[in-house]
Amino acid sequence: MNKKLKKEIEKKFCCRLNQNQYQDLERLIFEVERRQNISTARLIDYLKINSGYDKRTGKNRFLALKNCLVKYRYPLTSAHEDINKKKLFLNKIQPVLKNNWVVRKTFKPATLFFEKETRGSYLVKNFQRQFPNLKIKQISTFKNYFKNNQFKIAKLKKPLVFITKETRDFLKPCPCTKNHLGCGYWIFNLGYGCPFDCSYCYLQQYTNSPGIVLPANLDDFFTQFDRFEKKLTGPVRIGTGEFLDSLALDHITNYSSRLISYFRNKKVLFELKTKSDKIENILREKPASNIIISWSLNPEKIVNSEEKGTPRLQERLAAAKKVQNAGFKVAFHFDPIIYYKNWEKDYQELTRLLYKKLSPPFAWISLGTLRANRQLKPIVEQRFPKSDIFYGELFIGEDKKIRYPQFLRETIYTKMFRWIRHFDSKTPLYLCMENKNIWKAVSTLKTTKNIENYLIKNNL
Repeated sequence: MNKKLKKEIEKKFCCRLNQNQYQDLERLIFEVERRQNISTARLIDYLKINSGYDKRTGKNRFLALKNCLVKYRYPLTSAHEDINKKKLFLNKIQPVLKNNWVVRKTFKPATLFFEKETRGSYLVKNFQRQFPNLKIKQISTFKNYFKNNQFKIAKLKKPLVFITKETRDFLKPCPCTKNHLGCGYWIFNLGYGCPFDCSYCYLQQYTNSPGIVLPANLDDFFTQFDRFEKKLTGPVRIGTGEFLDSLALDHITNYSSRLISYFRNKKVLFELKTKSDKIENILREKPASNIIISWSLNPEKIVNSEEKGTPRLQERLAAAKKVQNAGFKVAFHFDPIIYYKNWEKDYQELTRLLYKKLSPPFAWISLGTLRANRQLKPIVEQRFPKSDIFYGELFIGEDKKIRYPQFLRETIYTKMFRWIRHFDSKTPLYLCMENKNIWKAVSTLKTTKNIENYLIKNNL
C-alpha cells in the first residue's frame, strides 16, 4: 500500500478510506496514469474539478471519486453504456519480478531431465545429438521432481526440458468457455510449456513448474487414438498447439513427421498450430488433404512488444507460403486480437499483407479477442511490466474471464470479417470462445454443430 498517496487522497478530498476502498482507487489511479500518461498531481486536480466529491459526504465521497476514475479509465465503454462496477477487476498492484528469466531468440536447453522409463528413447538421443554439452539428469518421475523442487514464477521460462512417459490426457475435447459456442475441436495433447514467451499466454497462470514437458511415447498416443477413432460417427477436427507450440521444437522432436504420417489416411482434419518458422520436417513430408498447418498472426507492433522469442510476422508468412507451395493446406488464427489506438490500421494492414503473400482459399481463419482468467493479469504485471494490453477496456464477462465489452467485440469482429471478405469469399471464418449474441452479429451460424459442420464440410 502506498501510504503517502492514501494520506494525500484523504487530505485533499476530506474522507477516510478503508483498505478495500483505497485499493480500488489506487488501482484505478495507477491504470489511468499508465493509459493517459498523466501525473498523479494532475489526476488529483482532475478529480477535484470533475468528481463532485464536495457535494457528497461519508462513503459517498469515495463513490464519487471511484465513479469519476472509472469514466476516465474506461472512456469508450462509459460513452456507450453505464458500467456495472461489479464487472471491474481491480486487483492489488503487483511488484515487478526481480531476475525474471528472459527467453532467447534461439532455444538452447540448460538441463535435460528424463524419466527412468524414457532412458534410451529417440527423444533423449535427439537432444544429446543436437546439444552435446547439455547437462542430462535421470529422475524417477516428473511428478516427484516437481514435488521436491520449489517453483518460482521468475524461473518460469528457464529452459529446462523434461522427457516423460505420458499416461493420460492424450486426447480431450477443447474446453470452450461455458455457455459460449464451440466448434467441436479436439486437442491432441502433445507436451506442455513453450520456448516462446507471449505476454497474454494463459499457460503462465496454469504452469506450476519451469521448463517444457515432452512425451517420448508417441506410440501410446496413437494406440489411444485408434480406440477413439472406432467410436467416431463422422469426421472431426483435431490439433496440437494448445499447451505447446506445434513446431517450435520440431527440429528436435520430429513430432510433425510422425503425426503427419499417422493421420494422413484418417477421417479427421488434423491441425498443427504454431507461431514458428521451423518447417523443415513439414517440407520433407508428402502433403495430405486432411493435414492443416496453421499460424497465429498479429500485427508487427504486437509481435515485437508482446510475443517475445517468436519469429517476426514476415518470417511466419514466409514459412506459411513455403508450406502452401509444397501442397499443404494452411490456416490462420487472428487470436488474440488486441484493441489499441491504431488497431484498425494495423489489423487491416495485417489482413492485406496476408493476402498479398498467400493465395486463398485457406482451410479456415479463426478470430478471437483478448481474454483471460483474472488470475493472469497480476502475473503479467510481474513478468511484463512494459506491457499495457491488460490496461485496455477489459471487464469481467459472463464466463468470469476479463474481456472487452460486447459492443467492442462486435465492432472488432464486424470489421475483421469485412476486411477478410474483401479479399476472400470462400475461406471459412469462425469465432473462438464467443457467445451466441456475438455470433448472431457477424454470422448466420447458430449452434456448435453448425460451426463444426461448416468447417469440416469445406475441407473434406
